[in-house]
Amino acid sequence: MIGTISNLKHLLALHREGRLTEAGRAVGVSDTTVARRIRTLEEALATTLFLRSANGRYEPTDAALQILSHAENIEASHAAISAILGESTNGVTGSVRLSAVPVIVNRFLVPQLHHLIRLHPNLSIELVPSAENLDLSKREADLSVRFARPSDGGLRTKVQKLGEVSFVACAATVFSPEQCATLGWITYDEVYSRLPQARWLERNAKPEDRCACLRVTDVETAMRAVAAGIGKTLLPKAIVLSDPRFRVIEPDDCAKYPSREVWMLSHVDQTSRVSITAVKEWLVNLSWH
Repeated sequence: MIGTISNLKHLLALHREGRLTEAGRAVGVSDTTVARRIRTLEEALATTLFLRSANGRYEPTDAALQILSHAENIEASHAAISAILGESTNGVTGSVRLSAVPVIVNRFLVPQLHHLIRLHPNLSIELVPSAENLDLSKREADLSVRFARPSDGGLRTKVQKLGEVSFVACAATVFSPEQCATLGWITYDEVYSRLPQARWLERNAKPEDRCACLRVTDVETAMRAVAAGIGKTLLPKAIVLSDPRFRVIEPDDCAKYPSREVWMLSHVDQTSRVSITAVKEWLVNLSWH
């Protein structure tokens, strides 16, 4: 049948992944199985659903785009029913795909994940560390956590502020306070000069302070560079205070350190999924300080 969950699952997987191999991996089958399923749908509908582009990606045709929105609704409804049935017998079950930038995944979510697992042992969590904004409308992720309030996402996306992450200047503990004063600042690439911590460095690092021979594009890299003794920079206070490799550097002239807002994105069509509600409640109660 055209509309079986299995057929639609393969259709959605190829749309989201763009390649047969990745689509097969996403649904746990071979690439040939995905190709066969797509051919079955095309024959049943008497139309072409995907065209392969010059870079090897499979792009949906107009006919496919008309079907995909309905397929996503069916997928969401099926997931909601499965979650309800699972909850009635085994508590909260199912799988939730959660995306965030690497530093949030590695330094905030993973250390506090045991609370969620203890509360819902039958719930499966897939953490996706990605600097890119995954498309919730294409189900590339069920939930997304980002720094700063998102300006995109469309009407089908809900946003909620989770808290704020405060930054402090720090260096490796192998350096004395006197040595810290002579360390160079690890700065950010010009493309990322809009980041609050990058703007702070631009305003408050004294002209006579030398810069370290390193520019970074993300907090995770900056953290590793400080730990390696390359220089000093701004890092999330929660990380610095919990990691014995770092020491806080008090700001000169009472310069106030910056902070960054943390926001959660979810899809409006998934509000009925018990598994997603459980993860959202966990995120709301996390400590970001």
